[in-house]
Amino acid sequence: MSGRERRGELDALRALVVVGLVLFHTAVIFGAGEFPVKAAAENRVATVLLAFGATWGMPLLFLISGMGIWYSLRSRGPLAFARERLRRLGVPLLTGLLVLVPLQDYLGLRRVGGTGSFAGFYARFWDVAPSADFPFVVTADPGGGAFGTGHLWFLVCLLAYSLVLLPGFAWLRRPAGARLLERPGGLLAGPAGFLLPAVAIAVVELALGSEVGRGAWNRNSYALFLLAGYLAAADPRIAGAFQRRWRPAAALGLVLFLATGAAFGAMNANADPFTGMDPLSLAFRLLKSVSGWLWVVAIVGFARDRAGRRRSPVPAAPGRAGPARRLAGYANDAVLPFYVLHETVIVVVAYAVLGWPIAGGLQFCLIALVSLAATLLLYDLGVRRSPATRFLFGLRPARALPASADAQVAGGGGPYVLGEDADADDAGRDGLQGGVAAQRPQDQRRPGGAAAGQQRGEEAVLDGPLTALDDDGRQDAPELDRGQVPAGDGPVA
Repeated sequence: MSGRERRGELDALRALVVVGLVLFHTAVIFGAGEFPVKAAAENRVATVLLAFGATWGMPLLFLISGMGIWYSLRSRGPLAFARERLRRLGVPLLTGLLVLVPLQDYLGLRRVGGTGSFAGFYARFWDVAPSADFPFVVTADPGGGAFGTGHLWFLVCLLAYSLVLLPGFAWLRRPAGARLLERPGGLLAGPAGFLLPAVAIAVVELALGSEVGRGAWNRNSYALFLLAGYLAAADPRIAGAFQRRWRPAAALGLVLFLATGAAFGAMNANADPFTGMDPLSLAFRLLKSVSGWLWVVAIVGFARDRAGRRRSPVPAAPGRAGPARRLAGYANDAVLPFYVLHETVIVVVAYAVLGWPIAGGLQFCLIALVSLAATLLLYDLGVRRSPATRFLFGLRPARALPASADAQVAGGGGPYVLGEDADADDAGRDGLQGGVAAQRPQDQRRPGGAAAGQQRGEEAVLDGPLTALDDDGRQDAPELDRGQVPAGDGPVA
């Protein structure tokens, strides 16, 4: 399976993880962990579910984002990639810091008895000082500042590591870099080679510790997941190894997850498993590191395997995209704004619901369902319909495309990565439309310069085996499986 094709299963995984964060962050209210508003007592079932989700959720997002970077660099140079990454991630990050995070932190203070106006708190929120704690270059002023990034730490890390690793990513696309990848690619695709990244991740977690407020992983481990995703996209042998070995990876990952829980349960009450250097704390982080990597391998491999089984060798019929494909395009657009919005919505809903005299289970269900619906509604009515809000939340300007081109042109080619992936699909569509118009015989043009049968020309790529269109709209037959078509425009990894 080629890297030129649209990896729809990875888009779906990314969307499911981001939507699942509503359940995850609602569970944090009732379980262990940091959150602006918390229930009065900890629920152990919620804590176990949190531990399982934290084992693979954010690592999976970084790995898919790394794959998306490889695809994205096919259609632009490093400088263009950096500009797009700053616009598509930096602008939503600033929007969230200016508008959303202060509100949820203020409600958190009110929840525990804090007083004072929101205006006063907002001024204190922006009382900041420089920080050498990369990639968090500013921090709350020690004299009383209240600054924090909240859930947007993910965008901070993704933006920073994408730019820092960009020269290396770009070099690996050159012939010398590709030759360098041959040997590690072969090792990672070997019988037990898919376990090798877990060794590097474990070294980081053991030496530097895990960070509870960063998804219970060290921030530098996420850079390794990002790099692993890039390598998996660059060398199909690695992704193929994921697909072949997802079953043993899932079985071993489950065993190690249970062992991680046993290590946690055996600890002294005063021990800190995330940063402690005692034997049990080190064992906890080692087991968590290997288990987390195995779960990521298993989930990606399972998704690829299922997608391969469903893929039909018959080209899709020309015409407008079906409901499933339109829904996929809508979801791809929604992922980044949904992520930016969701935690603040949860905090607002929970601030109200936690004060109601009802059972904790019912509170959880109400918070999760109302937050999910409200976040989707805010995205649909408050973000996607206005050019200004589209820009502020990292979306490209909306524009109409012919239905056939929107449904059938294979631009882009990989999972969308948080921030700029839609450009590749747009480049492919634009190149196709321009190429079709240029290739129409003059005697087939309608008065006024329109080509007769232009839509038919755009659909002609489906009249035989479907060939890939590269990022300039040119066909590249060896790189795409038959019948594989992308799902429209959208921003994220």
